[in-house]
This record gives sequence, structure tokens and C-alpha cells, in this order.
Amino acid sequence: MKIELRRINYSAALSQETSAFTADLYIDGELAFHVRNDGGGGGADFFHQVGRWTEAEANDWLKANRPRCTVCGISFEHDLEVEVGDLLARELESRRLKRLMRTNLLTIERGQVFQYPLRKRPIETIIGAVRATNVDAIIVNGASDEILGQALDIVRAAR
Repeated sequence: MKIELRRINYSAALSQETSAFTADLYIDGELAFHVRNDGGGGGADFFHQVGRWTEAEANDWLKANRPRCTVCGISFEHDLEVEVGDLLARELESRRLKRLMRTNLLTIERGQVFQYPLRKRPIETIIGAVRATNVDAIIVNGASDEILGQALDIVRAAR
């Protein structure tokens, strides 16, 4: 089962204890739910079923196919709300990295993500300086989605 969020509208201004957002949740390429959270009071996400999948079916599949989650020493089953939270966090981090790449060169070096400010210098100049000191550096700017995904995984694991 492939679960993905599309048409994500996130509001940092409205996010208090939880993330304020709306999104469409697709399962195996089909629209399954409209999802939203108002962002206040730490409330749960609201799922409005529009496809053939029910919340219970999705939760059962996730429970059987995803590992249990542990936060602050408390372990719980993986469910649709956890999945949506993970997908939303990944999307927001992806957006942050893409914004950073407008003014910085991002690299993956020794299992970490580094940023080098461009300061109005040509990116080729910065790439040359990085390559001079570390020929194994992976340049994230302009790379494939796979490389961006690798950078995302590193950044998210560090948090």
C-alpha cells in the first residue's frame, strides 16, 4: 500500500500545539481522504473519507506493516494519524531544504548535510572550493530526487 499526501496547505501562523494543515491523502494512487487539523489544542487530525478505503482498513494495514512508534520512551501502534504526521513533517522539511538551496550550497559529507552560503557568488565557485577539500562530497543542489531524499533522511534523523 502506497500512502502519500498531496495538495498540502500548511499554516505556520495557525499552528499552535499541532500543525495546522489541509491535505488530500492518496492510497495506491486513489484519493482516499481529505485530511485537516486546525492546529490548536493538540487535537487529532480529521479524516473525511472520499474513496473506497476506510480509516479502520488503513489503520489495520499500517499496524501490520509498519513498526511500532516510540516517542519519549512510550511505544504505540503505527496508525493513519502517525503516517500523516510523518508525511507532513517530511514535506515541510523538503520545502525548508529547497528554500535553503536558493541561497546556499547543500552537500552531503561524511553522513551529514552541510550548507555553504553563496553570498551572491556563483554556485560553481562554491562547488569548486568544496570539491577541492572533499572530492567525495555529494552536491544536493540540482541533484535527483533520490539525493534530496537522502539529505532529508539525514536531517530528519538528526532531529
